[in-house]
Amino acid sequence: MIYTQLGKTGLTVSRLGFGGAALGNQYGPIQDSEAIQAVHAALDQGITFFDTSAFYGRTLAETRLGQALVGQRQNVILASKGGRIDRDEFDFSTAGILNMCAASLRRLQTDYLDVYQLHDIEFGDPNQIINEAIPALQQLKQEGKVRFIGITGYPLPLLRQIIETQQLDVTLSYCHYNLLNTTLNDVLVPAVKANQMGLINGSVTHMGVLTDQGPPPWHPAPAPVKQIGQDVAAFCRRQGTPIAQLAIQFALQNDAVDVTLLGTRTVAELNESVQLVGQPPDPALLALVLAMIEPVANISWSSGQWEPHEETR
Repeated sequence: MIYTQLGKTGLTVSRLGFGGAALGNQYGPIQDSEAIQAVHAALDQGITFFDTSAFYGRTLAETRLGQALVGQRQNVILASKGGRIDRDEFDFSTAGILNMCAASLRRLQTDYLDVYQLHDIEFGDPNQIINEAIPALQQLKQEGKVRFIGITGYPLPLLRQIIETQQLDVTLSYCHYNLLNTTLNDVLVPAVKANQMGLINGSVTHMGVLTDQGPPPWHPAPAPVKQIGQDVAAFCRRQGTPIAQLAIQFALQNDAVDVTLLGTRTVAELNESVQLVGQPPDPALLALVLAMIEPVANISWSSGQWEPHEETR
């Protein structure tokens, strides 16, 4: 495993992080035993950064992760998120954030979190995010219940605006640095570096578009993006390299990112992914795939109260 520093936090983290969504059955049902085995396998492989949320599995992921980390808390950097309750239910009020964090601590069986972030801020009222949710994070930090605080979301311009004006430590972006979309580097990375923040990248398979299985039915990407995903997956299969493998290798090459999250459901998937750390993608195959993707590269979709502008294409 390769390790680095999470921005100015001083935390040493594994470059490959364990994304907790799978523990909440977000990618299909798994048994409690499978979830715990996957976490233990991650620990055995040197993964130290574990990210989850009260939203994943409507608290199931946190519960399973807490069970799996019994006796291991001192060996991990533990991160969770608050503010998002369900697909269409959010609470970014002061009381909401404080109460959700307290509940997360109980489920995760710990008295502090290393990182606590607001989950998908584009679904909240901007004034409430700034005047209630972020001060609530700062209160939790002052009380020692969380060590470092941040925000997550899909629209990069919104994340950039908030981190340029608020005192935060970490931010998490998803679907904006992978084979299909690399706008993270131009839109968000300069602000992250200027503020010495930690940067976490999620959804390197574009939430399933860059997999042999394809995206779930609810995926918000435009149809042409999904079609290209199917085309490049089929092409990579013919070349003997799974598209997900190429996607992971590509994302892990970005040195501006401190932690790249992977959501794995099984021990076998986890072990396969860990073997890719430090292995660059095949340059010839990568060039061919990027050429196929070019017609739909860097396309974003609407999320919450945010609508993409033409310049994001």
